[in-house]
Amino acid sequence: MASEGEAMEVEPTPTTETVEQAPAAIAGDEEDIDDLAELLNSVEDESNSDHDAKVAILSSILTEERNRFGPKASSIKERSIYALARAFCHSNQYQEVVNLLTGTTCAPFFTNATKAKCAKVVRAVLEIICTLAPSQLDMQQQICNNIIAWTETEKRTFLRQRVQAKLASVLFLQNKFGEALTLVDKLLVELKKLDDKQLLVETHLVESKIHHGLRNMPKSKAALTASRTCANAIYVAPGLQSSIDSMSGVLHCEEGDYNTAHSYFLEAFEQLDNLEADGKVEEGSALSCLKYMMLCKILDSLTKALKLSAQGGVGEYNT
Repeated sequence: MASEGEAMEVEPTPTTETVEQAPAAIAGDEEDIDDLAELLNSVEDESNSDHDAKVAILSSILTEERNRFGPKASSIKERSIYALARAFCHSNQYQEVVNLLTGTTCAPFFTNATKAKCAKVVRAVLEIICTLAPSQLDMQQQICNNIIAWTETEKRTFLRQRVQAKLASVLFLQNKFGEALTLVDKLLVELKKLDDKQLLVETHLVESKIHHGLRNMPKSKAALTASRTCANAIYVAPGLQSSIDSMSGVLHCEEGDYNTAHSYFLEAFEQLDNLEADGKVEEGSALSCLKYMMLCKILDSLTKALKLSAQGGVGEYNT
């Protein structure tokens, strides 16, 4: 909402002189970004295997002295940030990854980009890092903490909440259930006030996983139900929906309802298989769901066989 001072501002009536100058201003706004595009293309060329040269070129694009941040220049710089994150991950330069978003290299971009664009880029970089370096949980935690500290200084609440949700997931993977649950509880209080359903879906899902890790099944089921309720009110991306279905399958397995669990794992498998075919998730994501489906069938058949055996319906000891 605009402030009182902004609300009182009145746009000046255009004079003949300003109208005549308008086309010249528009022409002046058109940026020449051919040099940036050429530099980025040279980095994306697969025949170029010089890592240090790639990093130097990408850094020069982001810190170029002309400070071009028009739509085309911003798009090139955004792609450069993603390419730089991938380059550091591929070369195992994890300290450079930690400093990437909060260091001087990306500072000009974040200063000139909109808050929504900053949030998009930060989340995309985090996804790249988590995909390319899934086992580097300490590094992921450090990156999240650095970004959260930066967002608090810059008062970027929207981005802070999303990074905190990611940090909760990382803490869960580190088996730091107490820290993760404390963070999630505080975050949920904020999100419920804002009614941010998209982030509520993700955060309740993490909460469900944490309670499952703590072997608190009633709270885990309640959190998953809350996640599904929020998901029913909005569009949920297939990747997130597959995570919800997988968690539902896990909880039904805990209850011994293997047939229903199989159905949920099947839903998750189909979605992940499509995403894997499109290259949107890492290879092998769907395979784990397929294994769970097979285990559910085995356990379901075993349960039925044991019940039949207990009733004296099989074997030479049948009475």
